[in-house]
Amino acid sequence: MTSAAVYIPFVRNAFLSMLAYRLRYYTGILTYFVFVAVHYFIWSAVFAGREPGAVINGFTLDEMITYVAVGWIARSMYFSDIDEEIDDIVRTGQIGVYLLRPVNFQHMMLSQAFGGMLFRGLFFSLPVAIPILLFFPVAPPASVASFVLFLFSMLIAFLVFAEINFLVGLLAFKLKSINGIVRAKYFLMQLLSGLLLPLTFFPNAFRVVLEWLPFQAMSYLPLQFYLGKLSGPEIVEALALQFGWILVLYLLGRYFLSRALYFLTLQGG
Repeated sequence: MTSAAVYIPFVRNAFLSMLAYRLRYYTGILTYFVFVAVHYFIWSAVFAGREPGAVINGFTLDEMITYVAVGWIARSMYFSDIDEEIDDIVRTGQIGVYLLRPVNFQHMMLSQAFGGMLFRGLFFSLPVAIPILLFFPVAPPASVASFVLFLFSMLIAFLVFAEINFLVGLLAFKLKSINGIVRAKYFLMQLLSGLLLPLTFFPNAFRVVLEWLPFQAMSYLPLQFYLGKLSGPEIVEALALQFGWILVLYLLGRYFLSRALYFLTLQGG
């Protein structure tokens, strides 16, 4: 079995390579600020005319603003683009070089994604958070314990997001180009994860289905921890669900990687 230390250079290289794209992240700060601003005005309009402290589907106006703001700040850190990277190396023919390396391809891609997460956390998430926290009434975590659970849940969110992207990326082995799928997945995951709208706003039948899928582990559950809306057995159940999906998605990644190799044909150089 390959030692975990072998993957440290992949983490480091991914971190350093992203320094070359600093301008993209500076413009991204403005984009995320606009996203939060738009949602702020939408939810302010939704709650307009209601009594102070009014609750809609389990959320007050202050909680919704905090939910949106913290949700986008968190997303800026756990986001990864493994699927786009796999699509690129398959189209250019570099996949052969990657597969010849004496390391596990799945572990290597996850290690690179982790390096990217470290970079975004330092150079993107913090700069994103500063203007958002200054201009919008974002509430602090419900408690210290809630904040610790939120941070821990965010690490799980990263792994779930990365594993899903890995599975999507494997489609490139057969389809050769997955640009359309990646774009569709981008918007679909924002909706199904609860980032755009808490799951409590979905129809009951649809919400029950979503509660058993991995998507809520990326936004909805971490934000529930932050707001202190889970306690006791609910915390255990939520963490168990997140850990369970990490294992399931990892095993699915291993299985479909072995299957994807049958469809691989090299092109380019």
